[in-house]
Amino acid sequence: MLNKNQAKPKILVIVGTTRQGRVGRKVADWYLSEANKVDSGMELELFDLADLKLPVFDEPVPPMHHQYGALQKKLAEKVGSADGFVFVTGEYNHSIPGSLKNFIDYLNAEWNHKVAAYVGYGGTGATRAIEHLIQVMAELQVASVARSSDHISITQVWAALDESGNPKPGFAHGDISAQLKTLSWWVKALKQAREVN
Repeated sequence: MLNKNQAKPKILVIVGTTRQGRVGRKVADWYLSEANKVDSGMELELFDLADLKLPVFDEPVPPMHHQYGALQKKLAEKVGSADGFVFVTGEYNHSIPGSLKNFIDYLNAEWNHKVAAYVGYGGTGATRAIEHLIQVMAELQVASVARSSDHISITQVWAALDESGNPKPGFAHGDISAQLKTLSWWVKALKQAREVN
């Protein structure tokens, strides 16, 4: 339970696609609108990779050595300040978008000992992309809200969204309130563990 002077845990809602004509931002905006109706005790902040225009990662030192360049330091400040993440991802060739993997690869320690949840969209709701993303997060010591029933998915996304960007009936699957409840449990547990260590 937070006292009045404690800041709410911060969750970055990361939009993983950057291409022209993408629907990822619409899905993220819908998710945030629905998530903000839930009293999760967390602060959700949109973080859209399209705004970064990141070059392909080519820093001279691997991120695990934490010898960051100026761009990495800027990203590290944002990711490091978060207590958890919600990844909003499409599915490209049965995996995650290159733009999302590129972003993740810029950093290392700032991801560690935190938790992630997943929102997928595509033909089948990006199930394979989410499976791959969970593996990437595991290598970075990020716990995942990983049961398929905990994921939020939008299927047949080309037909799913109405003019306002909201999913039509029958296309959105999963329980955002339940997902946030599980995410909050992990956020609290891992935040406490990080503070002890």
